[in-house]
Amino acid sequence: MLKKVIIILLALLIFINAVGAVDSSNWTTANVGYETFKIPPQYQNPFKSDFNMYEFDEDIDVFTIRYVNPNIVSLYGYFIEKYPEKKVNVSGHDAIHFTYHDRHDDTNNSILWFSSGEEFYYITWIGHNITPEIQEIVKSSSPSKYSHDEFYSILKDEYNTYKIVDAIDSQRIDYPTDSGSHSFFSVGTNGVSVGVIN
Repeated sequence: MLKKVIIILLALLIFINAVGAVDSSNWTTANVGYETFKIPPQYQNPFKSDFNMYEFDEDIDVFTIRYVNPNIVSLYGYFIEKYPEKKVNVSGHDAIHFTYHDRHDDTNNSILWFSSGEEFYYITWIGHNITPEIQEIVKSSSPSKYSHDEFYSILKDEYNTYKIVDAIDSQRIDYPTDSGSHSFFSVGTNGVSVGVIN
């Protein structure tokens, strides 16, 4: 009797996995950053596609894959301060899943951050669930070269940098003084500058 129950449970698990599996053999591909991603039929024929981004629609929330390394500090910092996030694992990739409700479009939206190789990417789509199609897109990219701890540590460091830059930027407003002079504080490639403009 126990053997029959185990066999039935195994058959049920195999069936559930087969139902949830996605056949991506006829999907097209798109190059974003240094990766080639499989694109499901409902997101083919993009509005715009270049090295940094694959945008299916003019509204980037509908479906977008973005290479984020050039802007990782500002993008990740913005998302982590604005949207609730959850650590997840998608097709063997450590990831951060952001969700939010767009009141203007009345849609629930997702942003999934993950790494492939040494690069970072995100995918946006309408809906709060990580669908089998999204899992297959992530799976089609290279495995991350970062360990679980390294992945989250890098993003934490990027967020800490974002907070420092944001704090400095908030101090860049000119403040009038009694003498009619304005002080300034600036950080650039040549270092930190502090001064007074008459």
